[in-house]
Amino acid sequence: MIDKPHIAVVEDEHSLRKDLAEYLQARGFAVQDYASAEALYQAFAPPSCDLVLLDIGLPGQSGLQAARWVRDRSSAGIVMLTAFREPADQVAGLQAGADAYLIKNAPLEVIEATCRSVLRRVAANRQLGIDAQAQHTHSARAHTPAVEESAWQLQPKRWLLIPPKGEPVVLTYKELIFLSELMQAQGRTVSRLALLKAMGKTETLSNLRNLENYASRLRRKVLSQTGLELPVRTSYSQGYTFAAPMGLKEEEV
Repeated sequence: MIDKPHIAVVEDEHSLRKDLAEYLQARGFAVQDYASAEALYQAFAPPSCDLVLLDIGLPGQSGLQAARWVRDRSSAGIVMLTAFREPADQVAGLQAGADAYLIKNAPLEVIEATCRSVLRRVAANRQLGIDAQAQHTHSARAHTPAVEESAWQLQPKRWLLIPPKGEPVVLTYKELIFLSELMQAQGRTVSRLALLKAMGKTETLSNLRNLENYASRLRRKVLSQTGLELPVRTSYSQGYTFAAPMGLKEEEV
């Protein structure tokens, strides 16, 4: 039996939230609904959530903040469904990580079709990860220079980090930017300011702390999935360094 795609509906208007949840369930999705971003955070499980249908005007943290939070942690699809209809609002939603942006008066059929379209892209990206893993296993059995066998490979177009003789790790958007900047530096230290700028953030105390969190979460993620320590070294007075043989697949950019 094929598992149903799992959608999280985040909407503070009770009647709309329930209508969306019931409709999507009737159309064959597994659905959980939440009245706030904070409620989503408490229940969010990246491997099992395929798509988040998200309002912008939420109580507490906004839908834009929630989209960034989800995108930092998951490759799940994000569809904005909101009353904010100005072009600037749409741009802000897409820049926050949304895959699609809909206005709340959109017919349920259009919402469903949009979710299915985004889910197809999510599934295709995940399949790329599986294909990359199979290709990497095949390549490891073929003749490969010793330096490449011990190198960490980054494939930006596929959002993959391939450790030495290990299985690919699927990256989030922020993790991909972080590692791309370090690998492009070819062993040189990259300053915190440069990393924040690459992520589209300003140098604030909060963002500096978040940068530490990105690095810590990425180390834990790689260790848990591969059993290998990610060779990212912290220089507390300067920034971060990728301290191992590496390869950045420029043709994949």
